[in-house]
Amino acid sequence: MAAPNPLESTHNGAHEQPRVSQSTYTIAGITTHVHGLDELPPQPSSVACLWLLHPRLQTHQCMAPIAAQAIHAWNARQSGSAVAKGLIAVSFDQRNHGSRQVDPVANEAWRNGNPRHAQDMFSIYHGTATDTSLLLSYLPAYISLTPSQHLVLGISLGGHATWHCVLHEPRISTAVSIIGCPDYTALMQQRAEKSKLQTWTSSEPAGSGFIGSSDFPQALVEAVRQWDPAGSLMRRLSNPEAPSPVEMERLRAHMWANLQGKRLLNLSGGADKLVPYACGEGFLQFLKNTVQDDPRLAFELEDLVFDGVGHETTPKMAEIAVNFICDSLASERPVTSRVKTSKI
Repeated sequence: MAAPNPLESTHNGAHEQPRVSQSTYTIAGITTHVHGLDELPPQPSSVACLWLLHPRLQTHQCMAPIAAQAIHAWNARQSGSAVAKGLIAVSFDQRNHGSRQVDPVANEAWRNGNPRHAQDMFSIYHGTATDTSLLLSYLPAYISLTPSQHLVLGISLGGHATWHCVLHEPRISTAVSIIGCPDYTALMQQRAEKSKLQTWTSSEPAGSGFIGSSDFPQALVEAVRQWDPAGSLMRRLSNPEAPSPVEMERLRAHMWANLQGKRLLNLSGGADKLVPYACGEGFLQFLKNTVQDDPRLAFELEDLVFDGVGHETTPKMAEIAVNFICDSLASERPVTSRVKTSKI
């Protein structure tokens, strides 16, 4: 079933960017598209790589304009520089999407006839994060250069995967999640309620029997607990609002190991009904509080909510995302402990 493309209006009209070169390789059996090799400076001081993760029910192709926008913006910023850093971008089809599609039903939601929506979606984008790490390892063997910096930008399903990448892939230092969610349990609970699933409505109180049911089985609960940001950080605590000293020490160690030295930009639509900001808001506040309580943790988080914006990437959101990427590439200051929350 076709779904609206969250990027449909992003690069129309005045916002359209000229394309950049694209080279295609088969890496680990995955068709991998590298954008911007021809646009690299003749002798770059170093090369950074931006990994682009597309939305659900879309393909790698919809990310090409953002690749071009980011590469052109970065090259324009460096115009005239004697020693220039290069930027390339990489896109590929997420699992069960585009050239990798095996079962189209597995990409659908409960309302669209997929009884295994929860386990399908989580495993698909967890797989995408795993694929990103795999391709990151082998890309240099195909393009004859080794990026010294890795960044990731994902939208919707790709935004969910972006949270996995920044949390679990130490080589990624900068991340932009657009209309994604860092709390899979909360997102699926919201969808189960809206879909009036029998496993939601039959328990008393409603929803109390959903986690661990056939619609959110125990094996999925354990996977979410291990890989999901909220599952691996917040939901491990017996009381997230008042964790014990022992739990807090473990949490700090986990965050130091996984987030130290990283920057993350989270962009959400205030009117998004498919991935409501409210589903990730509890975890985001928990993360902000934890970062602010430990100024030694060098992790920068910007959380921006766009009033009146639905499940889409507006031109303004794309512009802010690209500026964040360019600022991260240009920054020579060390990452600090910093939190910024804004409504736009």
